[in-house]
Amino acid sequence: MKHPRHETWMIVSDSGPIIAFSRVGRLDILKRLFGHVIIPDAVYEELVVMGKTRPGEPEVRQSEWIQRRSVRNRERMDRFSQSLHEGERDAISLARELAAPLLIDERRGRRTATDMGVTVIGSLAVLVQGHRAGLVEDMPALVQDILESGYWIDAEVVETFLANEEEGDTP
Repeated sequence: MKHPRHETWMIVSDSGPIIAFSRVGRLDILKRLFGHVIIPDAVYEELVVMGKTRPGEPEVRQSEWIQRRSVRNRERMDRFSQSLHEGERDAISLARELAAPLLIDERRGRRTATDMGVTVIGSLAVLVQGHRAGLVEDMPALVQDILESGYWIDAEVVETFLANEEEGDTP
């Protein structure tokens, strides 16, 4: 998913990746790769209202490139597993409504979105795109910073990602 730099793209995001990139001071990667990040109301509430004083709160609240949107078709949300959080359900629904890719790391949310025909992108894939675009110089160090900030990514996924990155096989 390599995008020309001169065009503006849009992606819908769950709260997790925004939190991860905020904690390491690299929300700029999302802005520069996608141009617009759309978040549903539930994600906004999680990041701004419940997330006061947390990394990323001021950027999400004040940003013009992170935009809040409401999910229109709430009926569709009844089909979701109750094991998903409200923000994940809303993000999946909004991505589907907008026919936009979804930035999400949580495994059940990724699976549900994929089953519903939504294109899914994770934080590690964003790092790869950022590296290819010249925005990320040392991917392993940035991955380590994200993990050390307290953001959880499955250890097996990280291990496979870093091994592939070392071999030059990262997608």
